[in-house]
Amino acid sequence: MEEPIIVVQPGELLLWSGRPQRVVPVGGEWCRLVVGSILVAVIISFAGLYVLPVLVWFVIVCGPVAFRLWTTYRAVYAVTDQRVVVADRISGHIRKWMDVTTPEVSSLRGDGVGTLTFHPLFETVDILGFGLPKQNPQRPIALFAVPDARQVQALIVRALIAD
Repeated sequence: MEEPIIVVQPGELLLWSGRPQRVVPVGGEWCRLVVGSILVAVIISFAGLYVLPVLVWFVIVCGPVAFRLWTTYRAVYAVTDQRVVVADRISGHIRKWMDVTTPEVSSLRGDGVGTLTFHPLFETVDILGFGLPKQNPQRPIALFAVPDARQVQALIVRALIAD
């Protein structure tokens, strides 16, 4: 277990930390790359333009995919008894964090690698005795390509029950 000292605050107990096991494009990204490549090939074959379609392909099609892959590659995950943290392993900058909740496991592969998704607690605001949903709720945090995702989920659930 990699211990990301840079993200653990005093008084927190580190339950688990790690990095994405394998960083590859996911379904929608593959589709984006294939369709973009076909469109660029069609434009080049019909219009005879080379530079502009290739630049547009890099900016619109490849750019977002490459950015997600790069940020995921540099990510380090930490789950403490109080928070879930996604940080940059090079700079130590905390990208996202939220209070720890029970995670859901999805995208589980045969080798045990999966995605852990932490959903925020439902927050309400009391206005004149009515509980209204809080505006701009926090988005879920997904930890991609977590090795032994079921074991990590069980470890977190045991720690939350013990508190």
